[in-house]
Amino acid sequence: MAEKNAKKENEHVYPEGGYGWVIVFAIILLNTSLLTLIYCFGIIFRDEFKAMGITAAKTSFLLHLQSSLFCIVGFFGSPLLKKFQFRWVACLGALIWCTGIFLTSFANSYAALVVTISIMTGVGQGILMPATYLATNSYFKKRLTLAVSISTTGASIFSVFSPKMCDLLLANVGRRYTVLILFSISLLSFIGCFLLKPVKKTIDIDEMMELDSKNEQVSPNNDQSPHIYKETTTPKQKTETVISKIVNMFDLKLLKQVSYSVAVVSLSISFAAELNVILMMQFVLPELSDFNRTDVANIISVQFMFDIIGRLFIPGIFHCFGASPKWIYMGALLTATAARTLMVTYSHSHVAVNVAVCIIGVTKGLRAVYQSLIVPKLVPLDKFVAANGFQMFLTGTISLIIGPLIGAIHDSWNSYIPALHAASILSCACVIIWTIESIFNKQSSIPES
Repeated sequence: MAEKNAKKENEHVYPEGGYGWVIVFAIILLNTSLLTLIYCFGIIFRDEFKAMGITAAKTSFLLHLQSSLFCIVGFFGSPLLKKFQFRWVACLGALIWCTGIFLTSFANSYAALVVTISIMTGVGQGILMPATYLATNSYFKKRLTLAVSISTTGASIFSVFSPKMCDLLLANVGRRYTVLILFSISLLSFIGCFLLKPVKKTIDIDEMMELDSKNEQVSPNNDQSPHIYKETTTPKQKTETVISKIVNMFDLKLLKQVSYSVAVVSLSISFAAELNVILMMQFVLPELSDFNRTDVANIISVQFMFDIIGRLFIPGIFHCFGASPKWIYMGALLTATAARTLMVTYSHSHVAVNVAVCIIGVTKGLRAVYQSLIVPKLVPLDKFVAANGFQMFLTGTISLIIGPLIGAIHDSWNSYIPALHAASILSCACVIIWTIESIFNKQSSIPES
């Protein structure tokens, strides 16, 4: 009976709607107000970087340092979510992120941009985003795919217009005031933070009566109270090493689960490779196909339109068929590789490049949805913060290696073509690793005759 009551008390109740849709709206508002500077970085700074003689490796390092810090801080920040409500953790992240955007408007050197964009916005994002992940996973389980799809799609709707908006602002008010306007928009994020209300745990009448009966059993008037007092005041001393404390704090025992370990490694490598392509696309197109700034703004807007299709419509179709998030993610990686091959092969054809960018947009949307669903399928909710945190830490570490490496490949060959091929090889390697792991698990599950 006691085990049943304890299980009932620890069981998390998923609202599966209600205020959960307000949470979804809050996450849309957060992403919309804060991510524009990163999404449009190439449009805003490309000409300035070209005049300053900043290489592709340095540009890639700056952007990947931002994403790496986002991921690494997300890992070390996971204990914050165990002690404080995700609403207040999100507010702290938004404050640091907004300050970074504000200071970026006054930055006039590469070193200053590393501090404001890479470090400050990366740290802010690393604190804020895990709070939004936990908020979504606290309100949804059966409808988690739908909720994640809607929240990521809502942010992409504004992204369709943000490249063109930045292009017009740059032409009329210049880079500094363009970034200041983006800072003004970023202040809307605090509204989103305060909307992140935790789930209220309700206790029914039967539970209250059971709790009262438990209190009576351990009352001082009870005959067994001296015995109970003696046992509870003389616990057995346990020696805990520093390593065991770290393992327990971050729940690193999860790494013993092979499926989880393979998943986080594959997600980390593919995330770093695909992120490099997305972030550098605004630099790739002018070099590869002679696109000017307005052309780049237009095609990036179109890419975000197809990103929305990948986030909203296609997941709905896969959800009806009960498709596995892992296999959909793998399919997106292979499709993105095919699109990059098309872009490289027919780089002088604007039609082929536009088609390739649209396909990459669809796969970007699919990955954004399903990369958030793979880990939750492998771990229970009480382990989600730690599992997601370690994934972010590994992603950040690998991204900081892969990003500058791909940039260095560009600088060595003086072309983005081998750099794009390098990203494709890494993504395909992840597909192979996952396929081998799936085959091994399938064979292990076959009973011996």
